[in-house]
Amino acid sequence: MAGCIAGALEEQEYLDKLAAAGFEEATIEPTRIYKMEDAREFLACSGIDVDAIAAEVEGKFMSAFVRARRPS
Repeated sequence: MAGCIAGALEEQEYLDKLAAAGFEEATIEPTRIYKMEDAREFLACSGIDVDAIAAEVEGKFMSAFVRARRPS
């Protein structure tokens, strides 16, 4: 599952990229905010020292609906 977050962007960076691509009214609606134990699970097989980094990711990764509109 680590591949899912390998290219993760900060929320504003994602919105900026959507705007740069020409989308309007972009919104991000979180559907799940991951806790430290979730991070431990998806970092376990990535070679990262899970105990050293898990506390730093508490609440910083999320699944979300991303919505945007193409201009007419």
